[in-house]
Amino acid sequence: MPFYRFMIHGRDPRHPDDVRGFFTTRHAYAATKEKAAEKVLLRLTKEFTTGASAAIWNSDAPKMTIEDGWRIGIHQLRSAPNRGSTFYEP
Repeated sequence: MPFYRFMIHGRDPRHPDDVRGFFTTRHAYAATKEKAAEKVLLRLTKEFTTGASAAIWNSDAPKMTIEDGWRIGIHQLRSAPNRGSTFYEP
């Protein structure tokens, strides 16, 4: 199966759009780009509600959109970690 990398924008549902949120990149493998995107969004929802980022996020599940997505080769998996986010808020 191919690997895909996505740039994701998450927004805090408790605030107006673009007041508080984050940007992150994640990768996943799946038969199609759409299936890989579903996997990534599901993992991020878990991460921000009950996982490692939940304490930092401290809000409801983020509203997420995929800003961009592209196919990557297996050798590109190590070029960027599959964790971490850049947060913004007032």
